[in-house]
Amino acid sequence: MSHAQDVTAGLLPLPQQIRSAKHESGRTARGATRVQWTNEQDPLVQAYLERAFGTLDCGEILITVDQVAIDSLPQADMLEGYELELSPQQIHLKADSTWGAIHGLTTLKQLIYENTLPRQVHIVDQPRFPWRGLMLDVTRHFIPLPQLLEVVDGLQLLKLNVLHLHLSDDQGFRFGSEAFPKLVSDEHYAKDELCHLVAYAADRGIRVIPEIDVPGHVNHWLLAYPEWGSEQAKPSQRFGVHPGCLDPTQESVYQALETLFAEVAEVFPDRFVHVGGDEVNPKWWQRAEHVQAFIAEHDLKDARGLQNYFLCRLQISLAALNKQIIGWDEVLHEQMPDCLVQNWRGATTRDRALAVPRPCIVSAPYYLDLHFPADIHYRFDPTATQQDWLRMEDDLATDLRLEHTAEALSWTHQWRRGAIALDDSEPGAPVLGGEACQWAELVDGPTLPMRLWSRLPAVAERLWSNANCRDVTDFYRRLAGVLAHPELCSDGHQHTCLQQLGLTDQQIQAVQYLEPTKWYSRLLGAQALQARMQGSEMPQVRPYTVATPLNKVVDYLMPESFASRGLKDALTGEHLDELALLCEGAVAEPWPTGDDDVVEGLKANLAAIRLYQQTLAGATALDEALAGLRTHYRPYGEYMPALIPFLLDHLQTSR
Repeated sequence: MSHAQDVTAGLLPLPQQIRSAKHESGRTARGATRVQWTNEQDPLVQAYLERAFGTLDCGEILITVDQVAIDSLPQADMLEGYELELSPQQIHLKADSTWGAIHGLTTLKQLIYENTLPRQVHIVDQPRFPWRGLMLDVTRHFIPLPQLLEVVDGLQLLKLNVLHLHLSDDQGFRFGSEAFPKLVSDEHYAKDELCHLVAYAADRGIRVIPEIDVPGHVNHWLLAYPEWGSEQAKPSQRFGVHPGCLDPTQESVYQALETLFAEVAEVFPDRFVHVGGDEVNPKWWQRAEHVQAFIAEHDLKDARGLQNYFLCRLQISLAALNKQIIGWDEVLHEQMPDCLVQNWRGATTRDRALAVPRPCIVSAPYYLDLHFPADIHYRFDPTATQQDWLRMEDDLATDLRLEHTAEALSWTHQWRRGAIALDDSEPGAPVLGGEACQWAELVDGPTLPMRLWSRLPAVAERLWSNANCRDVTDFYRRLAGVLAHPELCSDGHQHTCLQQLGLTDQQIQAVQYLEPTKWYSRLLGAQALQARMQGSEMPQVRPYTVATPLNKVVDYLMPESFASRGLKDALTGEHLDELALLCEGAVAEPWPTGDDDVVEGLKANLAAIRLYQQTLAGATALDEALAGLRTHYRPYGEYMPALIPFLLDHLQTSR
């Protein structure tokens, strides 16, 4: 490893500027940590030092913070830059504010390896985007408060600064409203719990933004308060879009929302509140005569105009609470109110938002529930041109790892209708940054760590680091280092979960070479996925509902097999023999009942190894081997034999 690689080995996201002196290369132990403040002591920075550096030896640290946050909270326009200089004599951290100093200490923490630090390095750093977040769905499956606090710790390590909580949906309502107790699900967060979360996150430079999703995604609401809708909702445990929506013609609905959002504002001090606005099914509005009369009376033209009327009313109510609203990109309208737009339907809705103009938060390429590998999220830049973005989307269909869902990927092309070309001569609105989205149909508390930390670092780097930071190989090299931190390390948790399913250590090791199938193939199931590929209406029946337990091997797998990737440059005969024996032994052992597909996936990996070995030995022609490997690389139920793409890559490069 070169000196430059040694310095950056554990740094993620990569700082904007790193300078190191070759004559002072190497690492050194620095003795017990001693902190000196050049001006006012910063209590939040001091608390982070005590929390994260208590047993670490950093030597003398000199800290200068220009703006100390006393009784203030992180905000959208906060200063987050810092400068970190390590010399053999001392460490000097200079920051514009408390929040920048916290980031600087995070970088220092990442630089430490086995209680040593680089002898000399100079880092000047600040985020590329001010909005860098995670949207976490806690409605489809409830995530307990202690685990949310752990998520906040992980966000801090990755220098993300927004936790967006999706608190309501068709399946539940997790905000502990006292004004509307019938609305609240059995599993929910009491107000004091959420206040604790907000304070905990603020101490770490992270803003917590609530989402109360209206006027659609309210089936759960209408079962409790049917008078808020124009038809009767039916009990449902299924996932997917429901027809129920609030009735925007009723003043009582707006009065209830004013009361509810006032409660929300008491708990969440951030200036922004997310009001949803996505996937509103207009059928109820179209069938209701009084709604159609209202549309005509107010010259709203159609359901889209009615939804914009509803959004305008919400904006007025929340502005009175000194709040600014955020909506998913379905809220786009020619007369839309002052609103941030969260883009999820591809590049075209991003550019439509910027042209209105409305500031945009990019999420479309960062959906973690698709089970994509980290490098796919990593390649999408929030400000890429629409042409480049669409080309990258089209390229996904040619990626071998997504081949089993390639036809279905074209389903998103419907969002390209109505695309516009941005006029570069007009100032427009800015891209504020982005949020990764972790929807929770197939995620609960025990499975969350495996889903989150394997890919979120890729999004974190894309939102913080220089736009030229594009080296995928170097990203994975540094990812291994950052995943070793206890805030992100999910290996031990995964091992425990798989043990509890009844797997032996050999089986646990073997399944590391499997991955879940990609895109929405697990959520939709084979029938609905095929229907979507063919462009027909999806059947209502899906394999998963709210009541389906998430307790199969596939639920605890990483979306990306790091074990397979780790063999990329180590496919020697000895390694292959060991891996073949591992797969053989794991398959031969008794497996938990009801999950036979995992065994078939392992058998596919084993067959691929044997075929690869035969090719190296000259017993099988190369073209025959490549065709055979491709035949083995397909879904086995919900499992993909993740080793095969790397075997294919090795053989193809050996041509």
